[in-house]
Amino acid sequence: MSERHPELEPDPFDEVPMPGARRRTVLRIAVIVALAAMVLPLVLSSVAVAHSSAERTCAVVVAAYDTDAAGGRVAFELFGPGGPGWLCYEIRDDGGSRLVANLGVMPSGPQPTTPGVRT
Repeated sequence: MSERHPELEPDPFDEVPMPGARRRTVLRIAVIVALAAMVLPLVLSSVAVAHSSAERTCAVVVAAYDTDAAGGRVAFELFGPGGPGWLCYEIRDDGGSRLVANLGVMPSGPQPTTPGVRT
């Protein structure tokens, strides 16, 4: 039971000291920069797709619910009515705006409704 096991003995050639604090800090910064470089394009792409989808959906919603509106605009709000998400506002001829719909965080196309029924 008390036999020597050479695989458990320390390697005589492994006398290299542990990396210093400066090297660890540089490696941590390099890893954080690399992770940010991988994640940032995905986030920017998702935001761009959500914005264009929100604009198209808002145009359809404003045209369906208010024929007198001059147009529509979207804005992403974290603390808007209904929670975080894209909000669709109609733009009136007098320059004012009114909230028409909360489109959510990742808006989809408008759902078909029955003509003449306002929900």
